[in-house]
Amino acid sequence: MNKKLAIIGAGGHGKVVGEIALLNQYDIIHFFDEQAYKIKKYPFEIIGNLDQLRNKLNDYDEFFVAIGNNKIRYDQTIWLKKEKKIIVSLVHPKASISKLSSIDSGSCIMANAVINPGTVVKQGVIVNTSSSIDHDCLIENYAHISPNCSLSGNVSVGKFTHLGTGTSVHPGINIGKNVKTGIGSKIFHNIADNEIFKN
Repeated sequence: MNKKLAIIGAGGHGKVVGEIALLNQYDIIHFFDEQAYKIKKYPFEIIGNLDQLRNKLNDYDEFFVAIGNNKIRYDQTIWLKKEKKIIVSLVHPKASISKLSSIDSGSCIMANAVINPGTVVKQGVIVNTSSSIDHDCLIENYAHISPNCSLSGNVSVGKFTHLGTGTSVHPGINIGKNVKTGIGSKIFHNIADNEIFKN
């Protein structure tokens, strides 16, 4: 019998995560969301809100936080850690992940993403659809690499940073913490913490 998985976050991002969980052979996948009773149509079973999850923590073997907002994802993950719960990473079977890279707990790697040798993906990271992360990159905790991003070798991305769809990054660039880049950004120089970058 497969393990029971509880997922926090029943939005659009959660739908994608839920399908990845199905493809990873979870039989029982239950969602919890603060807006549980306002969600009318959803392809997975929504059990209730987070208060109800607190009362059911021992019913589940593993947990995942499927919230796109980096800081909310962090908050919910920290709560689960304090409760000493097992937080898994979820990888789409059509992602290409080097055996010489590493992916920490709570991270999601989506369809057609590529992660090359020497790259470290830390906790709670989203590597979204068709993103490419080349060799020896560092993606810090709770960052989000949006669809179709392209990171060249030796790039570092700071905690809570969100690279917008289609962002391209030159080799060896350091992107700070809590940075946001616009759609289609082309990054040729280092970016300091807390900047909003567009070009």
